[in-house]
Amino acid sequence: MLRQLHSTAHLAQRRTASLPRPQVHCRARPGGRENSRGGPSKEDEALLEALDLFNGARHLAYLQTQSELEAAFIADLELTAQSPAEPSPHEALVSYWTEQGLTKAAAEGLVRKLEKSGRPLSVAQLNAKVQRLTRIIPDLDFAQLVDRDVDVLDADPGLAIRNMVLLVESFPGKEVGAIVQRSPRLLYTPDLPARLERCLELLTRLHPAHERKVVAPVVAEYPDLVYRMDYYTHVRMIDELPIEIQNMFVLADQGIGFLHRYYKRAKNNFVADTSDEEAGF
Repeated sequence: MLRQLHSTAHLAQRRTASLPRPQVHCRARPGGRENSRGGPSKEDEALLEALDLFNGARHLAYLQTQSELEAAFIADLELTAQSPAEPSPHEALVSYWTEQGLTKAAAEGLVRKLEKSGRPLSVAQLNAKVQRLTRIIPDLDFAQLVDRDVDVLDADPGLAIRNMVLLVESFPGKEVGAIVQRSPRLLYTPDLPARLERCLELLTRLHPAHERKVVAPVVAEYPDLVYRMDYYTHVRMIDELPIEIQNMFVLADQGIGFLHRYYKRAKNNFVADTSDEEAGF
């Protein structure tokens, strides 16, 4: 399902990139191609109609993908509801997680975490929940995912789908499954759209490039920034962030000063100014 979601999103992006933006057509009204009556030409009208059809088809593809994922989740929820409610013995649960790829020590620790969190599950229930996750994020290490955050087992299906779609759209070309592996709570964060927007907007303002396309890949690499940046809304420049966060953005291990100089020169088409030359850069 996730591969289909990726392919649908990437196809839409490629087609969108290859088509003119709708704003381009405004030039046809005042001084572009016009017919004998002064209105838009037939070519412009046909192009506008084609764009409308494409946007409609893209929206339908999105709805179809979401519907298929929701149907799969509903089936898995029914399976979970039908599984035995009586919790399995401690040893059986440890055995289950070792079969999923954890070491004996890690499996013991995970079972203890589940028990402390009030989740006395049976092996059948655990397996149903893991299968439910598999529907949306295949080819991941689910044992490691749960070991990192046990709350992911109870992720709301509809919310998880919406958040996955958001991540695909926000980080084009990135492996969204790997992003979730780094920060599993992305699956069940109810206000993820607002949080992600705040994070990207703040980092775009602080970063010397002032371009979202520059900071977005860093957020994809360190998705916990989506949550951490809420503590730094008062910061005025990237230099005021904790060193750990600054280091996420440095280029070639050169430090934050080099980052400023690099994008200063980039804005000047990489022509070094006098101060840079005198400083030996």
